Amino acid sequence: MDKYSSLYLALKKETLSTLFEDISQRPNIEACGVLLGEIDADGNWHVDRTYPLQNTAASPVYFEFAPDELLQTELLYPDQIIGVYHSHPTGFPMASATDCENMQRVNQDQHIPWAWIIIKGPFDEASLHAMNGEVSPTSLIAYHHFENNGLNIIPIAIQTS
Repeated sequence: MDKYSSLYLALKKETLSTLFEDISQRPNIEACGVLLGEIDADGNWHVDRTYPLQNTAASPVYFEFAPDELLQTELLYPDQIIGVYHSHPTGFPMASATDCENMQRVNQDQHIPWAWIIIKGPFDEASLHAMNGEVSPTSLIAYHHFENNGLNIIPIAIQTS
């Protein structure tokens, strides 16, 4: 087993509610934001909370942050941005080709060690009601693009405290 296969992303259970709140306010476009927390000495991502950002593309199949808003978030939370999240309101269950290109660019070309969470839709009224105020862990998929190992799915561990 290589070191990449043992890495994980830890997500606090309360964060599932904040993700739900964000996607329920933007069900028809890709809701997006940053993951705040820390990366431990082994390289695991520990997400304490999320911080929604505007999707300047306002698209159901693409997201883009405003650079000044991302910079402002970095200034508010120095060294705490450890990743990105976005939703797929169309229900696409994996990273798109654009997602994969962005993950490789950020993780490898820019050497930013972010994890990437995708929340799978759809987010119509019935689906949001069935979610009962919380994103299901089965609706989440996490990725990281490693230098020697390429794009990998990262297991998500939900923490209750």
